[in-house]
Amino acid sequence: MTIRQPVAVKVILTEETKQQWLAELRRLINATIAELEELEFRGKQWLREAKEQGEAAIAATEERIESERSQRIERREQMIAQLSQIQQMDIGEEVPNGNVETTVDVKVGDSWDTVLLGSEIILKDNIVVEIRQNGQSITS
Repeated sequence: MTIRQPVAVKVILTEETKQQWLAELRRLINATIAELEELEFRGKQWLREAKEQGEAAIAATEERIESERSQRIERREQMIAQLSQIQQMDIGEEVPNGNVETTVDVKVGDSWDTVLLGSEIILKDNIVVEIRQNGQSITS
C-alpha cells in the first residue's frame, strides 16, 4: 500500500539566508505600514460618502475601517515578532521551513513507528545538502 506522508523541510541558517529573511520581513512590514496609511486615506473618503447615507452607514463604515486596521496592525506585529526571532537565531541552526509531501510504500511487517518518523530535507542556501529518512541520513 502506498500512503502520502509529509516531509519536513529544514534550512541550515547561513548569514546570507538570515539576511534574506530579514530583508523580506522588513519589506513586508513596510508594505503593511503603507497599507495602513492608504487605509487611513481611503477611510476618510469612505466616511465622507457614508455621511450622505446616514448614521447606520457611518457606523458600518467605521466598523469596517477599524476591522481592517486591526488586521493590518496584528499582521505587522506578528512580522515584527518574527523579525526579532530571526535576529536571535544562530548561524548553523536548523530551522523548520515548511513541509512537502511524498508517497511511502507500507507493507505488512513494517514498523509503524519507523514509518511515522518520516523524512526530512535539509537545505543550505537553497541547495539540498542532506535527506533524512526514518531519522537516518541517506544518500542517493
